[in-house]
Amino acid sequence: MRQAELRAASADRQARSVLGELQVIERDIDRTSTELRSLENRVHVAEREVQQLSRDLVSANQRLDTRNSQLGVRLRALAERGAVSYLEVLLNARSFADFINRFLLLQTVINQDIAIYHAVQDEKEAVEDKKAAVEARQVELSALREQTRSRQANLQSRAQNRSAIFNRLTQDKEQAVRAHAELDRLAKEIDEIIRQLTARNLTGRGTGTFVWPTPGFTRITSPFGWRTHPIFRTREFHSGIDIGAPQGRNIVAADSGEVIYADWLGGYGRTVIISHGEFTTLYAHASTLLVQDGDKVTQGQVIARIGSTGNSTGPHLHFEVRNRGGTRLNPVQHVRP
Repeated sequence: MRQAELRAASADRQARSVLGELQVIERDIDRTSTELRSLENRVHVAEREVQQLSRDLVSANQRLDTRNSQLGVRLRALAERGAVSYLEVLLNARSFADFINRFLLLQTVINQDIAIYHAVQDEKEAVEDKKAAVEARQVELSALREQTRSRQANLQSRAQNRSAIFNRLTQDKEQAVRAHAELDRLAKEIDEIIRQLTARNLTGRGTGTFVWPTPGFTRITSPFGWRTHPIFRTREFHSGIDIGAPQGRNIVAADSGEVIYADWLGGYGRTVIISHGEFTTLYAHASTLLVQDGDKVTQGQVIARIGSTGNSTGPHLHFEVRNRGGTRLNPVQHVRP
């Protein structure tokens, strides 16, 4: 009997270890995915800036060519004029009025020549500045691309680790059953958290009718009720419905209310919970959350984006409806596509 108890205790520890490892991997994948999206956005911004700087450099070179041409014209004119000096032009004046006119004309010519010269120097500096800016941004862009490749490799490695755990659970039925039992225990803890949240004195009140939470995507990939767990391959009661949709598509509030939770929630991944007064709705496995705890939302407002965070086999929304007491209800009895 003692040996059997020890084996059972060891198996329980292994199940908890597997789930713990799985949760660490899921959070790591989620964090890496977020970093990767940020890096990809920065790469796109840097690429656009390099393109704009390159266009600016072309324009600066064109302006420099124009200024050089103007300066060349003036230099040729001076060469053709030969030894005739500005002083001779003034001394050949026929009268004092002619002298003043010649002086003002020469002053204008000299100022124009000086302006052309300074313009050429300014354009040369502008070209050099643009060249330096392009080179610096290209160096930064190369570094960002290298970081992106590193994050992609890390993401792929963690995804392979997750697949290895799934395969191990598939092959070891006993461990899968115990892991699922541990998952049930965690789910009960989450249920209690949700019950406590819904018991709060909230000001959010809904209309009493729901709209479909994934506009344009209506396929239910897993209905409410008993099913075979997609990861552990064990029988379980599915407390909501899964709606298939592409990564990043909109998730909207089924009704107006108050956000009572917006964060990571165990196997649910990134999750939003909204109190509508008599009912509570839950939106799980999101890639991005667009609301915070305490926010007031309106029916149809975008609150998150479709993802595959937590215990998930692909992008989808896990959608739950609960009454004030925390009892899970069949969502399709309250909302239709």
